Amino acid sequence: MRGVSARTTTTTDRRDASWARDRLGARTTANRSRIGGSSSRMGATTTRTTYVETSEGCADALVAVVKNASARAIASRGTFSIALAGGSLIRMLGALKKADAEVEFGKWVVFWVDERCVKWADAESNFGGAKRALFDDVDVPKSSLFAIDETLCETNAGAAIPCAEAYEKDLRALTPHAIELDANGLPVFDMLLLGFGPDGHICSLFPNHELLKATDGWILPITDSPKPPPERVTFSLPVVNAAREKVFVASGEGKAEMTARILEEAPQDGSIPAALVTGNVRWIIDAAAASKMRNK
Repeated sequence: MRGVSARTTTTTDRRDASWARDRLGARTTANRSRIGGSSSRMGATTTRTTYVETSEGCADALVAVVKNASARAIASRGTFSIALAGGSLIRMLGALKKADAEVEFGKWVVFWVDERCVKWADAESNFGGAKRALFDDVDVPKSSLFAIDETLCETNAGAAIPCAEAYEKDLRALTPHAIELDANGLPVFDMLLLGFGPDGHICSLFPNHELLKATDGWILPITDSPKPPPERVTFSLPVVNAAREKVFVASGEGKAEMTARILEEAPQDGSIPAALVTGNVRWIIDAAAASKMRNK
């Protein structure tokens, strides 16, 4: 793998405890535990961070993580359920095309953690971007690609609520076989690939937005997104946190300040939604994005 250093740091954080370090040998940070928060984000968090040198190294590390998770899930449960964000993360995931023969794409079931309420061919469509970057060239069955219903998106205005209702209905129809349910009745995806914005938003859950507090519903409509287009659908925070593994990729100097704030300050007041992600969390960070971190 290109650009991966060779050092492992294990840290444990109990919110009020100082960082403890145990250097073991492969530049990955593991087992940062976080306890606390409201009922929608209770429980311990284990964060494993892989540091690489370049954006190409990020892509290589991401491909390796996805390949391994896919193989484990298929061996254990027969399918691999993955939900994607958009943007540069999907462009990196396009490197999986080179590993086509090593991945059982025919057993993938693919979803989107958020989507703009636009036609699939629109440049703003996360589904459309992923299709062009990866799915047009690998053997995931079209019936296993679960996008929003684009017929509900003739215009962006007024589309979010019907799109959210239809998408949640589609997901519920897949339980408990293609998607397992946890003890709280939430869907359990094998992996979420999460981007984060310069403001720390994830999915279409924005800082201090009322949707961060939502506990009812798997798929939420947002009609006042601070980024265009205004109408979108998004996984709820409890659905995000129910996934088996959440993966963030931070690449480039433009991600440096927010990466440090998420991982080292981790405010729990809703000002940085990415800091509210709990459970099994993995970060892949290049040197430029790590440049403002104190503990690495």
